[in-house]
Amino acid sequence: MKPLIYGYMRVTDDMADKEVRLIEKQLITFADAEGYCLAIIFHEQGGAMAALDELLCELQRSEAKHVVVASLEQLSDHPLLQSSFLREITVVGGAVLHQTANPWWLTS
Repeated sequence: MKPLIYGYMRVTDDMADKEVRLIEKQLITFADAEGYCLAIIFHEQGGAMAALDELLCELQRSEAKHVVVASLEQLSDHPLLQSSFLREITVVGGAVLHQTANPWWLTS
C-alpha cells in the first residue's frame, strides 16, 4: 500500500482556472512518480489560512506524514512566513514537506 501524501496550494483571485489545474496536475504527478497516494489537495482561498489549519489538523489526526507543494511560494510570498509555515508543517504536523521540484533540503 502506498503511503499517503497531502497536497497544498494557494488559489488567488487572479489565477486562471488553467493555472490552478496545472498546479494540481504537478502535485498529482509528483505523488504518482514518488510512490505516494495523494489523499487530498487543500486549497487556500484568499488571505485566510483555513486550509493550512485543516491540513495541520489532518496531519495530527492521520498517519500521513508527507505534504507536497508546487513551490514554497504556495505557502507564502514572504520568506519569513514561508519559514513559519514550513515549521508548522514539519514540527507541529510532523510531516516532511516536498516540492514538485523536490530540492534536497526540504525532503529526507
